[in-house]
Amino acid sequence: MKTQKLFAIAALAIATMVAMPATAQSHKDKKAAKKEKWEMEQRQQREEAELRHKLRMDSIANAKNTADEQAAKAEAERREKEAEERARQKKAEEQAGLVEQDYEEPCSEFKSTVDLLRGFGVGEDLDHQFSADLARTAALENMASQISTNVKSLLTRNRKQGKQGLSRGSLQKTDDMVITEIEQALNYRVACKKTRTFTENGVRVFKTYMVVEMPADGLLQSIFDSMQQDEELQMDMDFDEFKKEFNENFSGR
Repeated sequence: MKTQKLFAIAALAIATMVAMPATAQSHKDKKAAKKEKWEMEQRQQREEAELRHKLRMDSIANAKNTADEQAAKAEAERREKEAEERARQKKAEEQAGLVEQDYEEPCSEFKSTVDLLRGFGVGEDLDHQFSADLARTAALENMASQISTNVKSLLTRNRKQGKQGLSRGSLQKTDDMVITEIEQALNYRVACKKTRTFTENGVRVFKTYMVVEMPADGLLQSIFDSMQQDEELQMDMDFDEFKKEFNENFSGR
């Protein structure tokens, strides 16, 4: 019995020794399998995250492309409508041009009288104020030109006895004298001023129409006095005669 018991204990010890490596190997395999599973899950999560990110970026890109296409389409439609409108306006203008129409420039109804001398001018510029300045200068030059033309006509008909026709120098002197008297008078006023705008090559342009006027008596007196002080331009008449003949020629211009 004692011997059998010893054999049993020995057998049990041998079995335990044999079983221990197998148990250890089993734990190691389970740990490795668990680690492999965890790593696989991590890879799967990363792949899913990358896929979601890619899908999101693709969606954003598609939305942007769609928006760009819609904007380009809208711009193309806008340009097409503008081109159609320009073509329509051009056609309307061409058709209107085929019909005779009365046209009167703004402010052109203001004419010189026996009491007021007037000049008409037009100025164009990209700046509103500068267009008005150009119109004012043109109106004063127009007034000077009208007066000078009439004065030279009177000079030709009414020279001092013994003097012949006006020389080129005398004509130029008359022009300069009239301009000087107008510039020195400085008592003109704006009788009419109107500004319109139009587009030229895509740029807005201001066009100003202006009439300036000046009392006739004072200006004509200054011009007459200057002429009488110049031997070459003297006339055989007094101021009243000069004014009368001047008005007969000039009134209504």
